[in-house]
Amino acid sequence: MKRPLQWMVVMAILSMLTACTGKIDSKSPENLKVAANTESPKEESINKGGANSDHTETEHEEKTSKSKKNVPKDSPRQASKKIIACQKVLEDQGRFSVEDGIVDYQSGLRIFPLLHFIMTKKSVPANHSEQSVFMKDNPIFVTRDDKYANSLVFATIHSQRTGVLHGVIGFPDNVVTQYYEPMVFGEKTGFTPQVPVTDVALLNKSVEVNRETWVNELAEYTKDCNDSLILPPTKTDPPFFKYNGKIYSFSKEIDFVAGVEGVGFGLAEYGNSYPGGKKIRIPILLYCPNCNIENVVMIQDGVKLKFKEDEYNAQWQKWLGQEWHAFKSEEIDFDEEVFTEANFSNIHSDLPPFISDKPSTIQVTINGEKVEYVNQ
Repeated sequence: MKRPLQWMVVMAILSMLTACTGKIDSKSPENLKVAANTESPKEESINKGGANSDHTETEHEEKTSKSKKNVPKDSPRQASKKIIACQKVLEDQGRFSVEDGIVDYQSGLRIFPLLHFIMTKKSVPANHSEQSVFMKDNPIFVTRDDKYANSLVFATIHSQRTGVLHGVIGFPDNVVTQYYEPMVFGEKTGFTPQVPVTDVALLNKSVEVNRETWVNELAEYTKDCNDSLILPPTKTDPPFFKYNGKIYSFSKEIDFVAGVEGVGFGLAEYGNSYPGGKKIRIPILLYCPNCNIENVVMIQDGVKLKFKEDEYNAQWQKWLGQEWHAFKSEEIDFDEEVFTEANFSNIHSDLPPFISDKPSTIQVTINGEKVEYVNQ
C-alpha cells in the first residue's frame, strides 16, 4: 500500500509543475525587451517625432522669421511685377508683342525690343526671317549672371557679318549693309536716317528716342520702367575725339543705352585699328560699376581672342567715368577687300570672330569670377 500512495504523490507534484510552466508572466523584463525591439519602424518614427515636435516647430518658426527679415526690398515677386509693367510699356511704345511673336527690327521702333532684351536677358525672335539679322548683329552684350546684371559690353565687331558691317572703310553696298542702309542714310524718299523713334498719341507726332526725350516727352509713358530698366547714367560731357554727328549702324542704339551721345560713333571711328599686313584689332567697351576687370576674351568655336587695355582707356574713363573700361584685341587676319564684298566663302581666320558664322560670346573675369556675355 505504501508504494501506490508514494506514486500518486509524485504524479500530483509533476502535474502541478507542468501547469506552472505554461503561465510565464508577459510583464517579465525579458519579454519587455523583445516587445521594444519588435516595434514597427513607422511607430518608432512617430514616437521620435512626437517627442521633439514642439522643438521642431519652434525651430521652423524661428528660421521662417529670420528669412522674412532677410528678404530684400526688391524681392523676386516685386521685381517680376516691375519687369512685367515695363515690358508692357516697351511693347506698347515699340508695337511688338512677346506673346504673339510680333516685332519690328527694321524701323525706328527697333530700340524697344532691344531694351526688352537688355532688361529680361532674352531676345524676341523675329517673325520676319530677313529681320533676324538685327539681333544676330547686335553689338550690345548682356550677362545672365544676376550679380552683374546691370553691366554691359559693347562690341561692334563680333562675327563675320559685323566685320563686314563695321570693319571696312565707308559703307559699301553688299548683302549685309543693304539691311542697314535705311537706318544710316534714310529711305530714298527724304533721306532722313531712321533713328530710334516712337509715336506719341497725345502729341500726335513721332518722337526720337534718346535720353533727353526719355525723361521729357516720353516720361509719362516710360515711368513704369524707371525701377526695372537699369542703364548707365546719362552724361552730357563732349567726347575726347572729334564728333560730327555721323550715324553708323547701331550707333544711335549704343548712344541711348550707354547714356552718352557719341559713344557709337567713337567705337566706329576710333575703336578699330589697322596695324598693316591685312590685320585688324577690334574694340570692346565694358560698363561695370565697382568691378575689378582682370581678363577679357572673345570666344568662338571654343577658340579665344585675347584683349588688353586700350591705349585710350584713360581718355574713355575721363569722358565716361571710372566704371567704363576700354579694351583692344590682339591682331586678327583681315582682308578688307574680301569683307567689303561680303565674300564669306573667302574669309579665313584662326581667331574669333572670323572663324565661322557661329555667334561669339565674351568672357570677362570680374573680381576673380568668369562672367559670360551674350548678344541675343
